[in-house]
Amino acid sequence: MLGLPSTTEVGRRIPKEAFYGRLKVSAALRQSFIDDVERFTVANSIKTSTTGIPDGERVHEVLVVEVALKARRVPEEVLALVAQANPHKLLFACTFNDEVRLAVMLKGIAVGEWRSVEDASLTLKATSMDGVWDSIASQVAYGDTGSETATVDERFAADARLKALREELAKTEARGRKERQLARKNALFDQVQELKRQIAAIEEGR
Repeated sequence: MLGLPSTTEVGRRIPKEAFYGRLKVSAALRQSFIDDVERFTVANSIKTSTTGIPDGERVHEVLVVEVALKARRVPEEVLALVAQANPHKLLFACTFNDEVRLAVMLKGIAVGEWRSVEDASLTLKATSMDGVWDSIASQVAYGDTGSETATVDERFAADARLKALREELAKTEARGRKERQLARKNALFDQVQELKRQIAAIEEGR
């Protein structure tokens, strides 16, 4: 799967009940496991002993988990629960018919685009297992093999911060347009300028 070395292949099926049976989940989430997922299979284990890539400081193993779907929809809450309950880094390969959509858990679930199973492949940066995970997660979340200046977690956190700042900016600008009291209008203007400064600083550092 995904053009990974044959030495990483596992092919071990995991019953869905192993997740929603022993974890505390809502009725809706339990139903999502039942209705949305056909099966879970550990397809590949990427680690030093299966690839020869040096161990990392933060990451020691990346498991590729195939999630066979019952419909062309990725159940993100299900993936998040599975990722949070597992000590390893997980790459989800969500398959439906002859298509696959990759997903990884960072500060939240990042989901790539649908691709043909035959065309889907990954590049492993062979510096260390830390680099392997950063490269894999970057390919899913950003379509590249990573940044030289920031980890994928740092990039994802910056994006989340940017989104929050932009939403706050839009609300503050709207309040400023409606405000009639001059002192308050000026204060809102100052807030807008500060938000724009913070946004520009994050964008410049990306």
